[in-house]
Amino acid sequence: MNFKHTTQALFCTLALTASLAHAAYPERTIQLTAPYGAGGSSDGIAREFANLLSTELKQTVVVMNQPGAAGTLQLRNLQRAKPDGYTIGLYSYSTVTFTSQLMNVPYKREDFTLLGGLAEFSYGIVTAADSPIHNVKDLVNQAKTGKGVFFGVTGAPNNFPFLKLQKMTGGKFDQVTYKSSAESVMAALGKQIDVALQGPSEYAELVKAGKMKVIASASDSRLPWFPNVPTLKEQGYDVGITGKLGIAAPKGLPEDVRKTLETAIHKVVSSQKFKDFVANEYGIMNYPASSAEFTKTIDEGYGLMRDMIQTFDIKN
Repeated sequence: MNFKHTTQALFCTLALTASLAHAAYPERTIQLTAPYGAGGSSDGIAREFANLLSTELKQTVVVMNQPGAAGTLQLRNLQRAKPDGYTIGLYSYSTVTFTSQLMNVPYKREDFTLLGGLAEFSYGIVTAADSPIHNVKDLVNQAKTGKGVFFGVTGAPNNFPFLKLQKMTGGKFDQVTYKSSAESVMAALGKQIDVALQGPSEYAELVKAGKMKVIASASDSRLPWFPNVPTLKEQGYDVGITGKLGIAAPKGLPEDVRKTLETAIHKVVSSQKFKDFVANEYGIMNYPASSAEFTKTIDEGYGLMRDMIQTFDIKN
């Protein structure tokens, strides 16, 4: 027996076996971590996405809820996970670009590999149906009177459009902070405040019942459930709020695993089924951004939020 040839054959066999084993990704269940508890819109989106991704990858994807620390706990856990493709997680624009700059977090932007976009939350400004405020022009005009405008939010960054409007127009915008989105909407309905800024699922039924009206989309695009309502930008004020959500993994993913995940995620998010789900269930849009596009959005957003925090002296 030729020992040299036998050894070479053995090494080739082992290398081939290892290659085949690695190419089999995913071989087992994948965990998708989510920063909030069960029952909310982020959780519902995560579960539908996990179901569709399971089908695409032909492997089970389970959602692991990890609420805490304003969404930063989940990112901390994701950063510490093994970079093998079996732990991925939701990656929120607002948490990364805003909240993470206000808190002492143990991770950096560079600690994650961004795999692509998932969904884009929508925000609208609503008021009581019989309010004299019908559009953004009316809102600004009232803000310039002695009465001013009282707006309801759950905190930053939902208050940013009003802070920007105040700076742009010189009007008076006074913030009233509520513990929940529903509370702020009900306060606007009861005229305890003039307007509220929240997601469409919080007020859609009230608008359909004729009890409230949407005066503007505070997002970059019109609201899927209220396509006839112009955005703030369309009404002449270049302000808005970004609520993009994507998928990330710990840095250091093997290249073939990264490509497999990126391709599968983009296919799922681009699908008509996922697009219809987020639009019909939550009144928001799918966000099929590539890894490069999502990374650029996050990196630019980090700088924008840093400037906002400094300009308005925002503290945790």
